Amino acid sequence: MKTPLFLLSLLMLMSLISTAGQGQTSNVYGKVVDKETQKPLYGVSVCIKDHPDGIGTITNEKGEFRLWNLPADTVNIIIRCDGYEEVIADVQSLNNQTNNDLSVVYLEVTAGHDKQANVKMSSNTRKQKQK
Repeated sequence: MKTPLFLLSLLMLMSLISTAGQGQTSNVYGKVVDKETQKPLYGVSVCIKDHPDGIGTITNEKGEFRLWNLPADTVNIIIRCDGYEEVIADVQSLNNQTNNDLSVVYLEVTAGHDKQANVKMSSNTRKQKQK
């Protein structure tokens, strides 16, 4: 009687251990700065490449970002901002670490772009009719 009970307990324990490993998640964090000026970039898109759930975020005013609870199989992060070259960060170590620090990611201005956005506005404005 003790042997079947022991085997059943062992089987349940092995099942519990294998299930716990499947739910592992990871976090990725870092900072995005302009390569030339060394200033942090605000509003930069940071997302998982080709992920069906569209996991992503944007950088805060300090250029910092954090992606939480990523599946362990995530390997590439796309960092993009208008006027800058896109960067793809390889994070294959995600399977082995809970927190992955990308440290500082430097973005370079795209050739032919300056850092200022030029917006043309017309002086012609339409007035709405009041009812």
